[in-house]
Amino acid sequence: MVQYQITEQNLKQKQEEAQELVKKKARTSAIAAILPIPFLDVGTDMKLMKDIYGEIEEIFEVDHDDVSTTSDDLMTRAWVMGTSIGSELMRKNVTPFVFRIFSKKQKFSRFGLVTLLGNVLGAGVSYFLMKKLGDDHIEHVVEHLRNQAA
Repeated sequence: MVQYQITEQNLKQKQEEAQELVKKKARTSAIAAILPIPFLDVGTDMKLMKDIYGEIEEIFEVDHDDVSTTSDDLMTRAWVMGTSIGSELMRKNVTPFVFRIFSKKQKFSRFGLVTLLGNVLGAGVSYFLMKKLGDDHIEHVVEHLRNQAA
């Protein structure tokens, strides 16, 4: 239950606080995507998304049941799995394929540049998708509160 008066100024302040939280969690997701430990990325992303949702709801002082439905939760889990799979595909398949196309010589793979670039791109995918999911939830909560105030 909301313990404060819902005003645009309050919502904007809480939205900025929540967006900083999302950026921090997205960076953690990107770091987990870089590490070559099987299933670490998926497990970390699932935990981070649950934490992000819970902490956003704490910032706005709302209950999860008030702003989410079961289908929302299932869709979020699917997106998180997609984020992790997309990051993994970028890291292991797409980057080496692109390097093979553009480089007729194998000098890039000799120096580990393909692996490094693949990890960086995978981390980027993980960061931006996790940030998008968090930002979307912030917008969802803000919209819910605006409708409640009206």
